[in-house]
Amino acid sequence: MSKSPDDTNNSPWKKGLAYAEAIGTDWALWALFLFMGEFLYVAFSGRRGPTGLLVTPEEVLDLLHYGPLAVAGLLLAVLWLGTPAVFGSSPGRALVFGVGEREEGVPWTRTLRGWFAAVLLELTVFTGWLITEVQLVTFLTKFSKASDILRGLLHPSSAVLHQGLVLLVQTIFLAFMATAFAIPVAFALSFFAARNLTRGTLLSRSVYLFVRAAMNLTRAVEPLVWALIFISWVGIGPFAGVLALWVHSVAALVKLYSEQIESIDPGPLEAITATGASTLQILRFGVVPQVIPPFLSFTIYRWDINVRMSTIIGFVGGGGIGYILKPRVDLGLWGEVGTLVLLIALTVWAMDILSARIRERIV
Repeated sequence: MSKSPDDTNNSPWKKGLAYAEAIGTDWALWALFLFMGEFLYVAFSGRRGPTGLLVTPEEVLDLLHYGPLAVAGLLLAVLWLGTPAVFGSSPGRALVFGVGEREEGVPWTRTLRGWFAAVLLELTVFTGWLITEVQLVTFLTKFSKASDILRGLLHPSSAVLHQGLVLLVQTIFLAFMATAFAIPVAFALSFFAARNLTRGTLLSRSVYLFVRAAMNLTRAVEPLVWALIFISWVGIGPFAGVLALWVHSVAALVKLYSEQIESIDPGPLEAITATGASTLQILRFGVVPQVIPPFLSFTIYRWDINVRMSTIIGFVGGGGIGYILKPRVDLGLWGEVGTLVLLIALTVWAMDILSARIRERIV
């Protein structure tokens, strides 16, 4: 049976917070629905831009009436959330409080929420098609340039083989060093980013929010951008690439590590706490033994990811095989590009097999 809003928590402010989360979700979905609806209406209304083509996404966005549409979305969200007996559970209500009793077991085609989700998905696809300027006809008809590229890729050149092998080794160690530097930092921060370990005091909860926010912001910035930042800091070379991957790896591993800590069995913690153990002893004997195997698996997987990303890091001067790959792509030396791509593919394939075998033995 689904829980009602009254069952969420006896605290009035937590009930209010749950309602705010539900209405915020509904508001965001309705606003997105209305924005995309207006976008498609303007795009298909026949209005032409200065080039004679349909209006560009930038021109359409200038026409959007953000204020009125946002208000309309809020009103629709409030109406739907407040009248579940009439319209059924809204997406926000279903997410926060669960599906209403009157809709349990009912096919989605017979609920307003189901049809709303289906139409919203279709609007998203159509809007994405226009904004990304998909041109399937061009892709499927202009094969001349593609054939030249494929011909070069299928006939690798040995001229760049030696240099490619040297930089491939650098690529692997670039990823390895970034992962190795990230492990101790991520391991320490993960305990502060685990919700189940930071509920005790206001200070610990504040630290949890700060660490989580900092890691989310760090992870949101792509390694390529971090590489550009560190290149300006320490100069062009593999060390800038190591630092870029290190920063991103720390944020990613903290998320993986902390979520694993949050899913541990609380029994050993409670038993150790009952003996009067200190916080460090609780972590040492109650948490660490439960998380070491998955931590090792996550770390190996992250090294695998870093090997792939280190190739792109080289495009901007972060070292590795990507450093010589991009100029050859720009010059159209597809035979040499084919050699470098083959080296990268073989390395990634070998790393994937190796990491999979190691993870199987660990888990």
